[in-house]
Amino acid sequence: MITSDNIFIGSQKNLYYINQHKQVFDVDYLYPLDIFEQFVQEQATNWGLECSCKIEKDKLYPARFNLFRNQPTSQHYQAAIHFFEQAESRADVKINYRLIQQFVGNDFNFSKVVQILVGVDLRKEFSASRLKFWFVIKDYPQKLATAISLCHPPKELEMLLIDDSVVIGFDFDFKGGTEIEVYPKINEEKFKQFDVQNKLKKVLSPKALQLLDNCWSLIIGFSQANPEKILYYRTNDPNNFIANLHNDLANRVHAYYRKQPVHGTIVGLREQELLVGKIENLNLYYQMSKSD
Repeated sequence: MITSDNIFIGSQKNLYYINQHKQVFDVDYLYPLDIFEQFVQEQATNWGLECSCKIEKDKLYPARFNLFRNQPTSQHYQAAIHFFEQAESRADVKINYRLIQQFVGNDFNFSKVVQILVGVDLRKEFSASRLKFWFVIKDYPQKLATAISLCHPPKELEMLLIDDSVVIGFDFDFKGGTEIEVYPKINEEKFKQFDVQNKLKKVLSPKALQLLDNCWSLIIGFSQANPEKILYYRTNDPNNFIANLHNDLANRVHAYYRKQPVHGTIVGLREQELLVGKIENLNLYYQMSKSD
């Protein structure tokens, strides 16, 4: 078992964790995983990695990886776009860049970007595969307004814009479909404040708020594609947090990762399933390396 990031350098560390994840969860080759791995290899330094699994009832989708870079420049963004363009080398793949181009525009200020993430979510059903991109922006009201105008989220989103950091996500399928999502981000020091608690009580259920006791951050996803609120909990205690969801597949995934040198864990779930008391659909994210 690898117990230290220092054993590997740069991209080799990230490729190691990708290969371990593939072996443990029986990930067969899915297009364009080889192109993504080449992208990982080319980004030799200062990129971190998340390994992820999506659970949809009795099905597990483990071909999910996110590469991320803190304090990125336009060159890092262009490297990500180049990866997307390489994925289009297959004749039946078409990526639609319209929304992300509208968001970035001609005057994008990368000094306002805390982090970018580049991801794959791949399936045997080719039409269900996705490429992903996220910006984490800070103190950038102009681009937040642009994202909201493109996303048309519900009014309650505005009440949750408490932190000055917001995640803007783009989801690309291989047939030219694209979606934009806005994710308000609230850190622990904020959601412990009395006025913030009152705002959260107006938007989130008591069950959703109760889970914050074991978390240091909450991210809430809004999109036109998904009318339900998706809650992403950055948990301090993933062992108990996941066990208390009583999902057998999630327990099986976590049984592996609880023995690995994980830097952080995020659990994404639907608020509506919390209310019903049966969690059947969730995402697990395990940060395996850092972006220094």
